[in-house]
Amino acid sequence: MTFFKVGDVVEGKKFGQLEHNFSGVVEKVYDNSLMVSIDDFNPSDKSSVNELNGRAVIRKSEAKMLKAVARTDEDRKVAALEEKEAEEKAAKANKTSRKRKSSKAKSKKTKKATDN
Repeated sequence: MTFFKVGDVVEGKKFGQLEHNFSGVVEKVYDNSLMVSIDDFNPSDKSSVNELNGRAVIRKSEAKMLKAVARTDEDRKVAALEEKEAEEKAAKANKTSRKRKSSKAKSKKTKKATDN
């Protein structure tokens, strides 16, 4: 996962009323998304950008970094920590989903055995 910081220039994919991709500056960073001030867009999307007040919230996974602001050592440490936490969370989610699947399979076997 890419570490985003306020001031980075990113490209966002088209969504909703926007018919073309756009780019802009990150204004706020959330857990899984970014608020972007839309600066560069296709002229045919002008009315849609106006309706969005020149801003959009996009998924981090769909944002493409075009230009990053300078990073400090502290920023790199925070990025590494966030990446580690995301990996742990994903691993935990995989464990949980496996347990759920196996308990469902057991309940189906139990149901079949009781039906006979």
